[in-house]
Amino acid sequence: MCFDFGLKRIGVAVGEIELGSVHPLATIAEVVTERRFAAIAALIEEWRPVLLVVGVPTNPDGGEHELAETCRRFARRLE
Repeated sequence: MCFDFGLKRIGVAVGEIELGSVHPLATIAEVVTERRFAAIAALIEEWRPVLLVVGVPTNPDGGEHELAETCRRFARRLE
């Protein structure tokens, strides 16, 4: 299961490791942190993924985007 973290929305997708394909699953637009994680927990319970992946954005020059650390914090919270 893959997450595209944003301050307003979190995109969620599921992938097939063997096929190398990813398909959009949901967009979580909750602003309250507890509700965001409750929605994520429900998706994880339903889909039972073997791996969680969080995208970390970079700038066009390859440097860290201002949201990179926030995305890492989100990933740590998923653990």
